[in-house]
Amino acid sequence: MVGFDIELMELLGKKLGYEIKWQDMSFDGLLPALQMKKIDAVIAGMSATPEREKAVSFSIPYVFFEGGHDVIVNNKSSFKKKEDLKGKTVGVQLGSIQEQFAKDNGSIPKLYNNFTEALLDLQNQKIDAVIIAEVSGKEYLKTMKGIKKIDTIKDKLPNASIAFRKADSKLAKEFSNAILELKSSPEYAKLVKKYFPEHYDNFVASQKKK
Repeated sequence: MVGFDIELMELLGKKLGYEIKWQDMSFDGLLPALQMKKIDAVIAGMSATPEREKAVSFSIPYVFFEGGHDVIVNNKSSFKKKEDLKGKTVGVQLGSIQEQFAKDNGSIPKLYNNFTEALLDLQNQKIDAVIIAEVSGKEYLKTMKGIKKIDTIKDKLPNASIAFRKADSKLAKEFSNAILELKSSPEYAKLVKKYFPEHYDNFVASQKKK
C-alpha cells in the first residue's frame, strides 16, 4: 500500500508512538468495521460530513492545500470536461461523497465496492468515467494504463480527516494535535512535493505567511 494517506499515517504513528498495521477493505465497510472494533482508525480520503459525524469522531483535516476530486475517463473517449458527462454512467465508490458529485453533475452514478473495480471497468469502456478523490486518483493515474484525468471537482465539504470511534474522542484529539505539529514540518512538505507537486509552491507560500 502506497500513497499520501499511507505515508502521512506512518509519520503520525511514529510521532505518537503507535505501530500502524494496515487493513485494505471496501470504502463502505470502513466505518462499520471501525464501530465493530475490527479496526481502530480510518484514513481513506474520507470527509467529515455531518452525517458521518453522527456515528464517529474525526480528527482535524490533514490536507492543508487546495484539493478536490479527479474526473477520469478512458484515453479513447472524446470527453473534455465534466459537463460532457451529463447523462453518462460514472463509476463511484459505494458510500462515498463522489456519488452526490456525479448526481449534481447530471451523470448516472454506478456504485462499486472499491475504485480499482471502477477503474478496471473504465479501462474496458464499460462505464464513461470515474470520480475519485484527488489523493487517491493520482496513484491510480500513475499505475493504470489507458485512463486520463480531464477535470477536477472542487470539494466544498471539509477536507479529508481520520475517523475514530466515538468512545475514542481523546485519540482523535491526540492525532489532531499531531497533525497540526506535522503540518509545519519538513516531512509534511516533502509529502506534498512527492504526491502533489502542483500544490507544493502554494502550500509553502501559505506556511510562510503564518
